[in-house]
Amino acid sequence: MKEDVKELLKTMYDMANNAENCISLLQTAFIYNSLKPLKDCESNIEAIKKAEPALTKKITELARDNPELKQYISVPVHLLRIGENIEKLTGLMNKKIKDNILFSDKAVTEITFLLQRLIDILRPTADMILAKNTILRRYVEESEAGIVKRATEYATLHEERLIEGLCLPVASSLYINMLDAIKGIAWHAKEIAIKLVEWSLPKAQ
Repeated sequence: MKEDVKELLKTMYDMANNAENCISLLQTAFIYNSLKPLKDCESNIEAIKKAEPALTKKITELARDNPELKQYISVPVHLLRIGENIEKLTGLMNKKIKDNILFSDKAVTEITFLLQRLIDILRPTADMILAKNTILRRYVEESEAGIVKRATEYATLHEERLIEGLCLPVASSLYINMLDAIKGIAWHAKEIAIKLVEWSLPKAQ
């Protein structure tokens, strides 16, 4: 593999790792109600946003002579979207902490669980950039489906708690938006996995 291609793959791998590290920082910030991890995450997101345009352009150029690189063309954009959703999560958590908005114990447990599942999905997504693997693709796809299912269930249960007056509207808005951002991150991770490893479907007879 040419050195410039290796360098591009390594850059994408680092971007995915930055995203995973950010989710760990957000989890810490959320559990301990601390602003510092959010600030630490911001530099990681800026690195992802800064790298994407040139990276997409370079991969597109190289793919003209290296058809096997075509499946990587959309990866930087999906990583950018992951970064944007993480940025959204960071802003929501920042507001929660600064405005001292309290979540119920159940809501805290649910968000913490989903953040952990994002860490579990981003790690193999990063690995697939360097070593495409159908088993990892299946894991990422099934994990994304699980995250969406759980988040949807949590949103429904949350609406019931809101109707019963067990949580404040301001907390409800933050919670629902966090769920949406989490689903967005998982979706783009799944799209990366799909692009990198195409299933070997049986040919029609």
